[in-house]
Amino acid sequence: MVPASGESILGAASTIAVRQTPDTWEVLVVARAQSLRFFGGFNAFPGGKIGAHDVPPPGSGIEATEAQWAAARELFEETGILVARDKAGRLGRLRDQERNRWRRELIEDKKPFPEFLSTFQLTVSPVDFQYVGRLITPPFSPIRFDTAFFLIRLGPGDGSELEIWPGELDQGEWCQARALLSRWRAGRCLIAPPTLLMLEAMADAAWHEIDIRLREHFETQASTALPAIYFSPGVRYVPLRTRALPPSTHTNAYLIGESEAYLLDPGATDPGEQEVLFAIVDQYVSSGGRLNGILVSHEHEDHIGAVQSCVRRYGVPVFAHPFTARALNDQMVADATLEDGQRLPLGNCPDGTGEWHLEVLHTPGHAAGHLAFYEPRYQLLFAGDMVSTQTSVIVAPPEGHLNTYLESLRRLKSIPARLLLPSHGTPSSRSHAIIDEALAHRAKREEMLLAALQEAPRTISQLALELYRGIPDVLMQLAELQVLAGLQKLEQEGRVSCTVDQLWRLCL
Repeated sequence: MVPASGESILGAASTIAVRQTPDTWEVLVVARAQSLRFFGGFNAFPGGKIGAHDVPPPGSGIEATEAQWAAARELFEETGILVARDKAGRLGRLRDQERNRWRRELIEDKKPFPEFLSTFQLTVSPVDFQYVGRLITPPFSPIRFDTAFFLIRLGPGDGSELEIWPGELDQGEWCQARALLSRWRAGRCLIAPPTLLMLEAMADAAWHEIDIRLREHFETQASTALPAIYFSPGVRYVPLRTRALPPSTHTNAYLIGESEAYLLDPGATDPGEQEVLFAIVDQYVSSGGRLNGILVSHEHEDHIGAVQSCVRRYGVPVFAHPFTARALNDQMVADATLEDGQRLPLGNCPDGTGEWHLEVLHTPGHAAGHLAFYEPRYQLLFAGDMVSTQTSVIVAPPEGHLNTYLESLRRLKSIPARLLLPSHGTPSSRSHAIIDEALAHRAKREEMLLAALQEAPRTISQLALELYRGIPDVLMQLAELQVLAGLQKLEQEGRVSCTVDQLWRLCL
């Protein structure tokens, strides 16, 4: 995928480290700290951004690239494994005290990596860091990286002992790729989607074939419009460009199920984006999967844009809440309605433990008929527009009702969700934290509204200008609707009132 001109994309490097064992080989993965917003709680390969000091010293004659230096530094900082060679070509081994002191100073940016290597007369050898491919984070991501991946092969005695320090990582391990994939399929761990596909590509490879399998994988990814993205077994994440409210540019569709599946919220109106979706669903059907129907979380345009096209192509029914079906009456027909508590069958569970299903949750507030869905086996919460990992959700009267929305949010917080899969933004393992942040955001906005009214009665326009100072004019109408939603909540609670001249004031 080639970035659009003018886009800001950060350079990054990642290491796929493998080591030989008596019978097979193992790969190194690290578990990112649960608190991190980007892939928090997920297993991934060590790596990070290319820093300003990730360059060989001037005149050293070293051919390693900046990305290779960054990969070596990140591997050392995150795991304690140092892949650098002395003048005799041997991997450097340092005393624990020296290694730990320098590692701490590198992590805290007190010393640059070249100075550390120079002190011990070590250097990064390009032979150790075998380039296998690159990935550019897709356009729907809030932060984009151009990441180079390097394969490192470690033999017996090459210093593969791990030491994970608290911070960005919770733990790390050497393990067989197939064993880690089995744990993921059983719901016992999370794996970052790019890492997952790389593990699948290399899992059954012989030691001498690992680089070949990885290169083939990266070549395939580069030729695909939208590579397969799985945050959980049996659930394909399909972000599509839609007519969403700024700053969102994409709405997430989800193909949920393996032997049987439902397509949730296909919202793209653009024919090109619809073709991307069709390619994914066509492949699923041609592989023997059965599409049971289309689920509509609510009636907003960015959630229904491709529904009719999907109905024509696949001949499947549309499911929605009765309120949503009524709202859509002039646009499309909902073949069946869904009520709170209903169960939708998903066929056989991906780990072979029996049947699994989706549970329907009526969560009004953003829209009267808004539905969320919960999958209890893997504890997946498909939240629709109840929360976003990208921005705050719009609650716009007359269909939006803030008190009802907050009640629905609190209900979602009571659900034991291991993974939150929203309509906007990337899925996250911080389900309850994200809901808490949404509740806190609303509480803060209410405080600001009451403080403004404490000074003097104001119109909705005046309040919006004060509370949303600096936002683009094109968004001011939405800001006014947000203010109105907050005022209606306070009015319902008897805390504010509106005069005949449209001034809102505090009640005594």
